[in-house]
Amino acid sequence: MLKQFWKVVVVCLVSQSLMGAELVDEWLKTYNGILKENVVLGKKQGIQTTLVNYQGIRSDSNFRKAIYDLARLPALETLPKEDQLAMWINAYNILMIKIIVENPKISSIKELDSVFSSIWKKKVGVVAGKTCSLDEIEHDIIRKQFQEPRVHFALNCSAISCPNLANYAYEGKHIDVQLDHQTKVFLENKSKGMANKGSSLYLSKLFKWYKEDFDSDVKGWLIKNGYLTADAKGDKIRYMNYNWALNSIKQ
Repeated sequence: MLKQFWKVVVVCLVSQSLMGAELVDEWLKTYNGILKENVVLGKKQGIQTTLVNYQGIRSDSNFRKAIYDLARLPALETLPKEDQLAMWINAYNILMIKIIVENPKISSIKELDSVFSSIWKKKVGVVAGKTCSLDEIEHDIIRKQFQEPRVHFALNCSAISCPNLANYAYEGKHIDVQLDHQTKVFLENKSKGMANKGSSLYLSKLFKWYKEDFDSDVKGWLIKNGYLTADAKGDKIRYMNYNWALNSIKQ
């Protein structure tokens, strides 16, 4: 009798997992379509980046559907680890888009910050039944649970100095390749990622803010992962100015 009970439990869990995967796949299709339609490569204030058609997204019923369906997905913890990471990155990025869409007059996300409150700490959306802030998604979930430094080149904060917003959704089955690609694209971007000038190595301030995620040795991490050659060890690190202007097409 007990053996039969556990068989039923296993079957239920497997069925729930398969149903969850199907719902996630449907959500990814919707989100992919939004990104492909509204995110393009461009240049703004001298910085190469991807630009976002927030006005187009604002009037897109598929965007409202994606936000609605994101809230009703099954708990992401039921998914394989790679899918969890991909979906939390997607959740962060689409909720950032949601913030900009809901505040059409701003020219920078920083305008929503104040001495008394931070947009990063505000509850801004629901992911799989959980009401979240951007800080919770980034720091308490992604950084803490996955310890994957390349996520810093996939999360987009709507600023032109941020790593590019990919024009595709992140997927568990491709996540390693996608993170590698986004890291490479960012570091090859001399206008905001990494640039050698004389005896100095200029890096994005992301490396300063999240130094601990890069083994507390940014240059060593870059060399170890093949983004810098060993002879760069003597280069003095300097950090680029971070431009918080909105990555919008029309502003």
